Formats: sequence, C-alpha cells, structure tokens
Amino acid sequence: MEAASHIKKIPITQASIRDNANELLSHSNGNGIGGLSDYDHIRITKEKNIVQPQPTITIGEAAIACPGNISAIGAAAKAGKTALVGVVLAGAISETGDVDGFSEFKVLSNPDQKAVISFDSEQSEADQQYNVKTILKRAGIERTPDHFRAYNIRQLMISEYQQVTTTICDLCEKKFNGIHLIVIDGGADYILSVNDESAASLIVQFFIHLAIKHACPVVVIVHQNPGSEKERGHFGSEIQRKCYGLLTLTREGDISTLSPKIMRKAGNADVPLISFKYDSGKGYHVAVDTVDKEDQKAKKDRMKHEEIASAIFKPLVALTYQEAVSQIMQATSKGERTAKTMISNMKGWGYIKKHDDGRYRLNEE
Repeated sequence: MEAASHIKKIPITQASIRDNANELLSHSNGNGIGGLSDYDHIRITKEKNIVQPQPTITIGEAAIACPGNISAIGAAAKAGKTALVGVVLAGAISETGDVDGFSEFKVLSNPDQKAVISFDSEQSEADQQYNVKTILKRAGIERTPDHFRAYNIRQLMISEYQQVTTTICDLCEKKFNGIHLIVIDGGADYILSVNDESAASLIVQFFIHLAIKHACPVVVIVHQNPGSEKERGHFGSEIQRKCYGLLTLTREGDISTLSPKIMRKAGNADVPLISFKYDSGKGYHVAVDTVDKEDQKAKKDRMKHEEIASAIFKPLVALTYQEAVSQIMQATSKGERTAKTMISNMKGWGYIKKHDDGRYRLNEE
C-alpha cells in the first residue's frame, strides 16, 4: 500500500534523528509536545525533596519491605509460606509490630489503624478463615479488626482479579485514611501463564503501581519450580528484577527456614536466618534455633561412616588395609580414593583401630 501523499518522506539517518529531536525540544506547549519542565515530576536530583520512607518489615536490622515497593517470598509447596504470611499479617495488625514467636521479625507498628489487606487466590474460604483465626491469636486480638481486610478471590474469574484488587484498595484507602500493608498470596495466579513474558511484566508492574499509589509495601508470594530454588517462569524472573527484597523458604523435616536471596538495601549476610516449626501448645509456628546445615551434614557424614564401619568390621573381623579398601568400595560403590579417605576418617573418629598385627578391627574402647 502506498503512503498517503501528504506524508513527507524523510530518510532515517543519525543526523535526521538528531535534528528532529532538537526540533521537538525547541517547541513549546502550543503543539502538544511540551518542554523539559513538564517532566520534572519524574526527574531525580540531589536537591529534590524526597521523603525516605521507614521500612515496614525488618529482620534484625535489615530492611525487607518498604512503602512504594514490592517484596517477595519464594517457596516450594508446603515449605511454610502460609505460616510466614500469618507472621507478616499478625505483626501488621498488632499494636507494637512485634510478632509472638519471632523475635527477629519486626513489622512497623500501625497506631492509626490503616488498612492491612490480604488477597488469597489459592486457599479455600475455610482454610483462609482458619489462618485468619491463627493470625488474630498470634496478635493477641479477640475479634477481627475492621482495618484487617482478608479477601478470598479464588472464587472469582482471573480476568476480575486486577479490577477487584484495585477497587478494594481504593475503597480501603478512603475508609481507613491509608494502607499499611498489602499481601498478595499467589501473585502468579493473576495471569494465565507464568511463562507469558508480556503478561508477567504487566502484572508485576501492576503490583508496583499499587505500592506506589498507596504508599505501602506489597508483599507477593511466589512459588518456586519443583526441585529448584528458582521462582516460577517469567513472572518469577520479573519479580527478581523489580523487588525491594526477595526471601526464600526451605523446609527440612518439620522445620522451615527463611533466608535472604536478593536484597536492595542490605547484604545477605545482614539478614539473620529464621527457622521455625509448628508449636502445638501455642497453635501456630514459632522460631527455633537456626538449623546449621554444615553441622547437620557433618553429623550425617559421621553417622554414615559409623554404620559402614559396623557393617564391615563386625565383631572378631580383622581386615588388612587393602581388604578394608575393597570391602568399602563394594559396600558403597565408591572409588578407591574415597574408600581410603573413609578408612582414614573411621580411624580418626575412633570407629576402627589398627592393631599390632597390621589389621583393622572395630574399636571396642
């Protein structure tokens, strides 16, 4: 199709681009383009009066979530995210911001009772209600405060999620003179596919604008890929790029551990690890001594050596060094070098002993 005759054809060159740009900048507001001063509201200078907000959530001295930003918690299934969401919300509605059972975890107090909003797209109404009861119990509150707004949006169509979220937040802003914290439990559920790059970018931008508009942090819960510590799809990648803080949850046995992954205003070493488990007496999760993974690994390694030593060097069995190496290689399917290292470890830990005849036996001492 031919171009319309009234459109002037201009060769696109670096010079033409520069000349056109200079011409645009020289125009006034009269032609609809405006001048540079029209964009001063998004310009950042040293002299500009920008209020530095106080972090809303901290762990130790490290800032985790801050007004105008999104933060995220990534976790595999059943890693303890529901319990952690309860900790966040309990702190937000408590009088002091302290969270029972989590001394290192602090939420900025909310004396003006601005809205604390939770959107859950994953759990049933009954399950979410159980969690609300747990949150109130942890916060030491008998009845649901009016400013605590927990909404179950799972029953809605996905196409309705954004509009409902926007409307509720706008109404809460008006009713409670502001919003203290927003939690999105199931951020990826706002789009049909976490691998849709355009949709992922747009929904993360939606959460960011929500945080900016209401001058509060938005904490987004993100699932991780099965068997991986990577947040799911393009949605997870976009969250990583745009978040103020990203924490990750892992679980071993009945103990969950919260650790830093990406921090904008703190180093990972500044964020103390928090391990927690369910306390049947209290009816909710509480912090426990942090699991030392290196110590656990060392203990498992020693137990493994002890078991193999007991299996090979049975009572009255005496083996030469080469016989012991061969037996360990057969029992463990490891190479010769590993078997020799294991003999050295068994001897060093006192599981076996070399006798005067040059043979190795269980250490009976």
